[in-house]
Amino acid sequence: MGVSYGRSKLIDITFQVFARPIHPDWFTVRRHRRVSHAAWDADLRLIEGGHAIVWSAGSSRLTEVVCGPETPLPDRGLLLREPVRVERSATLRQGGAVEYQTCFDAERLDGEVFRHLCDELSLDAGKGLFHRFSPRNRLDPSPVSFIRIDARPNGLSVQTFHTFPDDHSIVRTQSLFELLDPDQR
Repeated sequence: MGVSYGRSKLIDITFQVFARPIHPDWFTVRRHRRVSHAAWDADLRLIEGGHAIVWSAGSSRLTEVVCGPETPLPDRGLLLREPVRVERSATLRQGGAVEYQTCFDAERLDGEVFRHLCDELSLDAGKGLFHRFSPRNRLDPSPVSFIRIDARPNGLSVQTFHTFPDDHSIVRTQSLFELLDPDQR
């Protein structure tokens, strides 16, 4: 069950990757979009505290999840679990057909810069998947989550942004789901 205003504390947020799909019933979904190409499909969801992306190509499945402790997930198929407060990049391969690359970090910002960033993300809302959560404090900016999607024939590039007004922080991720041989399905 998600917290009422859609955000855990930044310190509790984790970045996880699974070598299998995670059913959407595990999440409190706020926005959803399905993106398909001939060789792959992806379900992108904005959830309480972050996002979930399930990418499928042939028999390969990868799920990327950024969430807080309000979304307990199974350990089966877990490839990577790291707190987002630690800057990290990783490359994972599934067989010889799929490569997944990611980098993520969190940054604490000055209050004025944070408000400006929230405004900029709101202006980009029509360029991807966007959700504004209810603020805990009416004087603070609302927490927002935004996924920028770049679909290509051989894969999917995704940038995500999640704001945390209590901490004046933002979590950024950038991920690439890619077919190494687009004819191999």
